[in-house]
Amino acid sequence: MDRTGSRCVGFETSHHPIAQFRGAGPMPPRDWCVTESAKVSALLETRGDTTGEVLFGAGFGPSGLPHIGTLCEVVRTSFVQRTFAETTGRPTRLVLVSDDMDALRTVPDGFPNRELLTRHLGLPLHRVPDPFEQHESLSSGINARLRRVLDTFEVEYDLVCSSAAYSSGKYDDTIRSLLADLAGCNELVGASVGPVRRGSYSILMPVSAYTGRVIEHTRVLSVDPVVGSLTYEIPADVIIQRPGLDYGVEPQEYYAGEPIGEPITVSALGGACKLQWKADWAMRLLARGVAYEMHGEDLAASAQVVRRIFARLRREPPVLFGYGLFTDERGHKISKSRGNGFSLTEAQDYLTREALRLLLYRKPRRPRRFAPALAARINDAVRHELRRAADPERGAGARVRLHRIGAGAGVSGPGFGKLVRILDACAPVDFAAAVEFARRYFAEVDHELLVKAWHFHDARRPLAAAPPPAHPANTAAPSASRPHDGTGVPWLPTPAHTALLQRVAEVIELAPPAELGIRLGLLLTVSPLGKPAACRTLYLALLGRPHGPRLATWIRITGPKRTLRLLRETLARTEQGGSP
Repeated sequence: MDRTGSRCVGFETSHHPIAQFRGAGPMPPRDWCVTESAKVSALLETRGDTTGEVLFGAGFGPSGLPHIGTLCEVVRTSFVQRTFAETTGRPTRLVLVSDDMDALRTVPDGFPNRELLTRHLGLPLHRVPDPFEQHESLSSGINARLRRVLDTFEVEYDLVCSSAAYSSGKYDDTIRSLLADLAGCNELVGASVGPVRRGSYSILMPVSAYTGRVIEHTRVLSVDPVVGSLTYEIPADVIIQRPGLDYGVEPQEYYAGEPIGEPITVSALGGACKLQWKADWAMRLLARGVAYEMHGEDLAASAQVVRRIFARLRREPPVLFGYGLFTDERGHKISKSRGNGFSLTEAQDYLTREALRLLLYRKPRRPRRFAPALAARINDAVRHELRRAADPERGAGARVRLHRIGAGAGVSGPGFGKLVRILDACAPVDFAAAVEFARRYFAEVDHELLVKAWHFHDARRPLAAAPPPAHPANTAAPSASRPHDGTGVPWLPTPAHTALLQRVAEVIELAPPAELGIRLGLLLTVSPLGKPAACRTLYLALLGRPHGPRLATWIRITGPKRTLRLLRETLARTEQGGSP
């Protein structure tokens, strides 16, 4: 079984920061984690489950790169899990299920080796090769990426693969229960799909012995719950709507290599069949006895189907919490197949762990935009909470929030937004220069926050000397990365600009360090362009913008050799293409 070591057997409660404020002011507010924890306690009482480990669940499909939706489901569930453990003292465990038995239906945008993935469409994800050529399968590679992200946020979990759970027989008893009422369950779940799809719909999808594909369009002919088998056929009289296409295809085309219209008997147990995802969701919750799980608000109708399956089997469903979706700058849902919005790599580069946890904690039912432009607001929100928490009378709510996200130390040094503004103004060319500039302005700087601010600044700063477009007649796309004159027009240096830059390069190369500032100032002052235009030219060549910090200071911190190299690179590209 592909899983991390189990690290969550309970949480210590002796240092609960809420308790230390009781008797020293107003009682802390009742937050949503306490409300959800109470729901779990009520469910367990209804189930008669009063002792032993309590399971919290989460699931994801490893068909695309992990995104904020995947992270938020796990992290938010861990907030409730920890609150429950603190208030009840019962041991808990968070089980994260990777549905690697799901079929690869489309090739995700931005993935390499697209032809390789196209050849494996329809196969279970754990049998699809890793397009990045780093792991044994697509799903194991995605699982590894998600593990790395979750581990940086110190989330305690067990990662379990569906393929291992199915093949081990973990789900067999629950599958037998569904087989015993397959017609009723098919009708219940099938009511949530369209009439065309309903004609070849079954919650049980065989894994073909002929091609290895997951057969999603079947007509069940008979079942044997005792043996645990079913007989099905791929109907020849249906039209299949292929994902990503506006037209339907014949079964003979979609399931090439499969017998069409012929009865086939297979076992429904041991991984020979996979459940359709809504039924699969209900089945794994049933089989594991999960007490609590979250889902996006776009799956509210599917969560209702899960509850109906539990009711049909006369079982008490877990607490299912619907959270608001994260959207990109345009308000579109962040999707793992499209790869839009704030990627988790960007989030890790720009946001502190506490900042992202606070974002996930606040008002979880509310939809939120998640874009790099919001990095300063997201990071500095933690500082605002730390200031509120210092108020003994009105800071109880902030102290609860900080406890939930695991934030500790008080406010010190500049915030993320202020650091970014300093870096934008000073335009350092590397992190060492960023540190030097920050030290000039602040006596104390949080190193981790400065690293995040540098990543954010570096991703946004203009290129000082971008190459000319490959096709001069079409400059629209490349112009975004070229230096601009401040009005949005790409900077095109004239021979007079080039001559000035050559003279500046000579001064930087030959002048003694103690005299560099004086000689450079004199050169810019006597330039035929005039000092303002000459300074503007040098800023554009070095920084990619028409303004910046004091040139002598910038060159001293950047270093004369590095500055000289930047100038010569600009001059070389000007000579090659007529523009930087």
